[in-house]
Parts: sequence; structure tokens; C-alpha cells
Amino acid sequence: MHQVLANLQNHIRTQTAEVTKKITAGRGVISSVLNFMGLGDDALADDASMRFLQRLQSFQQDALDSLQQETQMLQQRNLPAAILERQQAVKNQLIAQYTDVLNKLSAVVEDQSLVDQQQKLDALNSLLKNLKTRKSHEVLDPDNLPWGTPDPELTPEPAQSAGLLSQRYDLPLFEQGVQLASNIITPDMLGNPGGPTQADLDATLDAPLSEIIRAKATELNHDPVAIYQWVRNHIEFIPSYGSIQGAEYTLRYGKGNAFDTASLLIALLRAANIPARYAFGTVRMPVDTVKNWVGNVQSASAAGNLLGQGGIPAKGLVSGGQVQLFELEHVWVEAWIDYLPSRGAKHSVGDSWIPMDASYKQYEYQDGMGLDQAVPFDAQTLVDNIQQNATVNEDEGWVQGLPQQDIEQALNTYQQQLEHYINNQNPDATVGDVLGTSSIKTVIRESLAASLPYELSTRKLVASSLTDAQRWKFKYELSGSYNGQPTNTLLSINEPTVKLAGKALSLSYTPASEDDEQLILSFLPEPDDNGEIDPAAIPDTLPGYLIHLNGEFAIGDTVVATTDELSMGTELISESGFWEPVRGWQTSRNQPVVGEYRAIALDLHGISQAQAETLKDNLEVTQQNLESETYTDFTKQDLVGDLLYSTILSYFALNNLQDTLQSKSANIIGYRAPSYGLFKTNIVPQYWFGVPRNVQLGGLTMDVDRVSNLQVETSNNSDNWLAYNRAQGARMSAMEHLVPEQMFTTADNPAYGISAVKAIQLATAEGQKIWTITQANIDIALPNINLPDDVMTEIRHAIRTGKEVTTHEKPLDFYGSSQFGYIILDPQTGAGAYKIGGGENGAFLVIFGLSILLIFGVFAFVTGGVGALFAFALINSALANIAAGVALIAKSLGQDGLAYFACSFAFVALSAVLSAVLAAFTALGAVASGLVSEIASILSIFSGC
Repeated sequence: MHQVLANLQNHIRTQTAEVTKKITAGRGVISSVLNFMGLGDDALADDASMRFLQRLQSFQQDALDSLQQETQMLQQRNLPAAILERQQAVKNQLIAQYTDVLNKLSAVVEDQSLVDQQQKLDALNSLLKNLKTRKSHEVLDPDNLPWGTPDPELTPEPAQSAGLLSQRYDLPLFEQGVQLASNIITPDMLGNPGGPTQADLDATLDAPLSEIIRAKATELNHDPVAIYQWVRNHIEFIPSYGSIQGAEYTLRYGKGNAFDTASLLIALLRAANIPARYAFGTVRMPVDTVKNWVGNVQSASAAGNLLGQGGIPAKGLVSGGQVQLFELEHVWVEAWIDYLPSRGAKHSVGDSWIPMDASYKQYEYQDGMGLDQAVPFDAQTLVDNIQQNATVNEDEGWVQGLPQQDIEQALNTYQQQLEHYINNQNPDATVGDVLGTSSIKTVIRESLAASLPYELSTRKLVASSLTDAQRWKFKYELSGSYNGQPTNTLLSINEPTVKLAGKALSLSYTPASEDDEQLILSFLPEPDDNGEIDPAAIPDTLPGYLIHLNGEFAIGDTVVATTDELSMGTELISESGFWEPVRGWQTSRNQPVVGEYRAIALDLHGISQAQAETLKDNLEVTQQNLESETYTDFTKQDLVGDLLYSTILSYFALNNLQDTLQSKSANIIGYRAPSYGLFKTNIVPQYWFGVPRNVQLGGLTMDVDRVSNLQVETSNNSDNWLAYNRAQGARMSAMEHLVPEQMFTTADNPAYGISAVKAIQLATAEGQKIWTITQANIDIALPNINLPDDVMTEIRHAIRTGKEVTTHEKPLDFYGSSQFGYIILDPQTGAGAYKIGGGENGAFLVIFGLSILLIFGVFAFVTGGVGALFAFALINSALANIAAGVALIAKSLGQDGLAYFACSFAFVALSAVLSAVLAAFTALGAVASGLVSEIASILSIFSGC
């Protein structure tokens, strides 16, 4: 039924346009008179509408019978009267709409004039266009691609006065303070001009006085010199702007920008009962120290590019024809120190505000083995092989028959060559030996300096806490949907990222009432004599319209926002994204379906080992409780959320590991900027006249809506930077199917994932043409591609905005489901979207049985009884696999063991990466030398493995 209605919608829309076109073309005085007299042109022939009418008439009785059978089923299961009344109301609505469509369609096919035909088509079209027939395709804005690097040109120049700095970030323009002299602050000591206030000792959102902060301050003996030097010598600098992680996550992660490092230093000082505050200003730093500070770039332009990408207002100051200084907005700390006469070495009674900048530092860099030069990949041989065995049509822009086995053999040979070289050079080589190392130049002094190590070019501003204008924020807003546009807001959260750092986010659903709990439970099969449930007996389809659910948005285990009740299968609209100081909001839009569990992970500047360890421990506790049948106090976060969240978190963690390895090999300096993605259960609604008649359960989907990287080539070489961005994007796409496959595959139940690059690889193996479409060949390419209309519209729009699209000819049969992939790239920056059939920037995972169990598991433990037995027994089978995967990641983070683990994924991904990237590059008409260069660029990224 839903397919017939969708096809009817398309036909009536097209027929209406054709009739209108003919009437418009025939307008004139005579035609108008004839039309008025009823003697105008006859209606256009429309045999298709008659066939649709006959099909709908033949389906009518079957539809009525299915609704009546459902009524009888509900009665036989003794479900509450409210459920029966709900079903009757929707049944009456469906019958009325069915009758209305049939009547209007019958009017369309009658003998009539062209004008009458137009009026009746308009009436039917107005009815049909408001009736949803299928889940919407998720369309992106081609000028806001989900993966890429921030545009440094959007970062303003640094403030040239304290007044502008105050205005830009809502900072107090003048000091508000009190003078005092004591190392122990008591209420009677506060209030004298010039010194600290109670606010300089209080906990704040960014600088909390948590248990871990207090423990570290105690470990450092509450000594201000020791505290400052520990933060300065242990926290690595990230060139971004604004409060992102906060003190606690920065302490756990060991990395942070100037704001987060300042927050950590302030928190530790305040935990030691030493007043501390933030100081802000525009400063001038020598260019060579900045180049070292941001990652050892080799040019001032690269340093400026990286600062601008990170949102740090900065500019180079030229003298003698070269940049000699960088002027940038900066933040540091001032602490109330017993400075005289010991300069803080013996802290007893505070007497002075002393500046401390723990983020500004220099590094020692050690070169690695230089594998890209020592073991060069024989790209020319592979190019020759491609040219001999593949069919390349450069004029039309397609490639066919890439020699996949030869590519894989070349990669395996190259991997063996790398291993052989490393073993010969140093069989005990660490990751640092192979790729090179960086380490902070430590500073150990017994006292504190009285001044900053750089020049202050504006008057400083001070504050006890950061302002809202200096904090990154993340929002998630869920709305109703009408014709693809948001309507009423159902729930909304908008929080500083500091509050969310290291926490799982989720959107899930719970039965709206006890009646709905009973209804859901009625669809589960009864356990056998041994108390076990046969997974094969679990239904994969539910009557969505009958099941009412409440949406819940949770931060960790805490539900912070809820919706009113909604029908399962209803399509909604979500808008999520980050707010960044100065730059504002950058968001993405999705179409979630009521009933899905969406586990959302934020990767702000990287995944800490402590975060992965905590998740691993939670999974292991859940597994132990399930094995011991200890079912008390379980939540759906324990049963389902951690399974899904661990997958998306692992995706980010593994990509971060690979970026660390591969950027070194490619002479790229890179940092993860705030990013987010989700992993979810998959629900596909089937609509009857806009009502979610049935929902199909099956599959899991990864959707990574933002991956942002701060990265430059060390000498600011744009060609090498572009090649790296393209290869990195293709690798991250491959990881979207590889990570879920690895996490969910068991010996008895393999999982099969498909991402954009995997789809192109499979299409290549199938013999399909791989098209790379630009404005130059769009008219040739699009008629040869058979993908759904909404996808073709999206592709067409992307190309018209100057983007480049790579895709294959037609959908694939992927384990019983129709799948395809397409890549939208910005040819100037390498930013991209790597999309699959539903429009997600991600991957789809086929895992027979488990995805249905997860969907039921969300609701089953709420209902208790047989539902609880069902959820606990079946989800336990996947817990061991997920816990083992997360444990491996947690063990690998920060250790040399990460190399083999990350690279085992990397080389599996590389085959798919080469297939996608080389197909696109070859189809664009690259000469042999250019193709050799492209292959070399890709392989240099992976040579660290």
C-alpha cells in the first residue's frame, strides 16, 4: 500500500505539471472564450491514473480486512479498552482518507476538458502531498558539508583594545576586587580594594572543585609553584578558542586549549585555597615560538592558518618583509601568591597577583624513520596495472573494472615491506621510534616569574569565571515535522560542552502508559518450558500507530527533557550542533523516527583513556549482573545505550588513533575539533495516508554529522593538505562500516556493514561504472545513473554549487536490502559528505536478529515479567563482544600497543579507500603522473602503519 501511494503521489505531481504546462502554452483570447463555453481542449490521456485507481480499489478490501484482523487480535489478547478505542479511531480515519483518495482519483480519470482535469488534479495533488508515504531522505546543505576543516577566514582579527575585548565576550571592563594578605581566606578578610574576592575561591562550571581536582591538589602539596609547573609540564596545548572541555576532563585527558588549561590551573589553585582568576588580553608572541607551540609547523602561514581554523583571533605582524610576531587573543591565570620575598617558593600569606600561563610552552621534536622516503610505494606499477585492466572514459567521467585483487595484493606487499624495514632497523621500535615524538620542554623552578613570557598589547581584563560568550555549547532540538519543515518544539537542550564532556547523550523512548506497556508485551512470544524465548519468533514489524511513546533525552543516566506522547513510527526533525565563540552556531538536521534509540557521542578534542575505561567497566558490570541474574536497578542505558554508545565512541577513538599515526607520515599537523555522531537502532515506517501503519525493525545505523579537524601541512602546502583531507575522509567513511562490524560480529552471528566507500567498492567488483560528476559532465552522467529521485535531486544541487560527486550506477542488493553510496566533495578543500541510501552520513549494519532485540530491549525491561527475561537473556549475547572491544581500545590509548590495533583497521580500510578515491581521481581525467602522485599521497598517510 505505501509503495502504491508513493508512486501515485509522484504520478499526480507530474501529471499536474504537464496539464498546467499545456494550459499555459495555449492561453489566448480564443482559448479563454472556448474554455469558458466548455469547448476547450480535451483532457490529457492518463492511463496511469486509471491503473492506480484499479489497484487501490483492488487493495481496499484487503486493507479493511487487515484492520479488522488487527481488531480481533487485540480483543483476543485482552488488551485494555483504551488500545481498542485508539485502534478504532485510527481505522475510521484511514477508511475516510482511503475513500477520499478514491473519489478524487475517480474524478481525475473521467472524460472532461483540460481545465476540468487541471482542477481535479489540483484537488487530488493537494490531498496527496500532505500525506506522508515513506521516511524522508536526509538532504544536506552542500555549503555545510559535515566533514572538513573550519574556514580560518571566518575568525576575526584580535581585539585591539580592552573595550572591544570586553564587548566581544561580555567581560568586566574594570577590576572589582579587595586587598588582603593571608593564605587562608575567611569571610572577614574579604572586601578590601585590589585583592581577591570569595568568587576567586569558588567552584565554577569550568573550574569545579571535584574529588579528582582536590586529590590532584593534595598530591601537589597545595603548593602554587608545584601546581603551576605540573599543569605547564603535563598538559599538551591544542590551538582552539573558548572553554570546551573544562578543568576535570582536561586533567583526565592531558590535553587542552588555553581556556581549558587555565580552568584546570585555577581549579587546582582554588582547591589549595589559593585565590585565582582568569586574565584576558591581546598579546604578541615571536613567530618561531608560535610555530613550535602549535605543532612544529615550518612556516608562519601554516601557523596562522592553524590558529585561524581553531578560532583564535590572530594576525601576523610583518617587519622587514617577513612575519616576525603573531598578535593574538589569549587567556592566562593570575594567582594571589605570597610573592615577597621568596617569589612564591614559600607560600604563606598572599600579597600579589602573579601571572601564570600554563598553556604557553615549547616542545622537543624528534624525527621518526621517514618510512615514506625509506620505503616508497611503487605507485607507477599500480597505475600501469589500472590503465591496462580498467576501462576509463575521461571524456564522460567514469571508470569500470578497477583491478581490486591487484590493488589488495599491492597493499599486502607494501605492508610486508614496511614491516621488514622496521624490523631490520629496530625490531623493538616503539611508535615514537617509527613516527617521531614530541615532548614538552619541562621547566622546573623553585619560584615563580613576576611577568608573562610575551608582550601584552592591550590592557588586560580579569574575571573570576568565564562568561557564557566564552563557552562552546551543544544543542539538540526535537520538533514535529510537516512537509519536511519543523513545526512545534517537542524537547530542547542547550548546554555548555564543559557540562557534557565525557558523557553519553541519548534520545530514546518509553511507553507512554501502562496500556502501551501491555500492548508492547503482547507482541513478545511466550517462553518455552525452559524459560527461553526463540529469537526467530520475535516479530520484525509492529503496528506503529497503535503504540504511543514518550521521548526522553538523557545526559548519562539522567533524563533532562521529555516529549508528550507520540505514535511509534512518526517522523520528526532534529537540529543539533555546536555554538562557538565569535563564530556562532553550526548545526545539522536529521529526521529521527519515534521508537529509535539514538546514542550520541561528542568528541570535543579527543577521547580520554579514563572515558573509555569507565565505559568498559560499566559494560562489564552489566554483563556480570546479567550472568548472575541480578536484574535490579537496570536502566535502558545499561541494557541498550552502552552497547550503542560504545560503538560510536569507539569510532571516534579509533579515528583519533589513526589520525595521530597517519598525520605524522603525511607531514600534517592535526587536532580533533569538536565533533559529534550517533549510532542508532533502525526503524523504517510504512505509512498509510500519512499514518505510520507499520514499522519495520531491523539493522543499525551510524550517522556522523560533524567531524571537524584543525589541520595544516607543515609548510602550508595546499595540494598536500587537500590530498590528505580526501584520503582521511575516505578512511573515516570506511571506518563507519568496519567499527560496527568488529564490535557486533560474533562466531554465531556475523554483522555486515556498508558505508559510502564500501558501496563504491562493491559496485566496482560488480562491474558497475563509477561516475565522478562535475558541472562539466553532469548532463552526460545523470541520465546513466539510476538512483532514487530525491538522491538525484540532492546530487544535482550539490554539483550546481560547485561540488564533485562520486557514485555508482544503481543500487546494490546487500544481504536482502537495497543499498547505495555516494560521496559529495568540495574540490577546493577536501571537505565532504559520505552518504548512504537513507541520506545518513554514515553506514548501515545488517545483523540478523540483534537489532530487533535491541529495539524491543529498550521497552522490555520496563514491562517486567517475560519482557525482562527476553531483554536480559538476548542482549547478554552481545555484551561480551562489545566489552572486549572497548577494553582493547582503553588498553591501547596512550600506549605503544595502539599502533597494531589502529593499523589493523587502517589496512582493511585502505583497499576501500583506494577504490573510491582512485576511481574518482581517474574519472576526472588524471594523467598518469597525477595518478601516481595521488596514490603516493594516500599511501603516505598509511605508511606509519
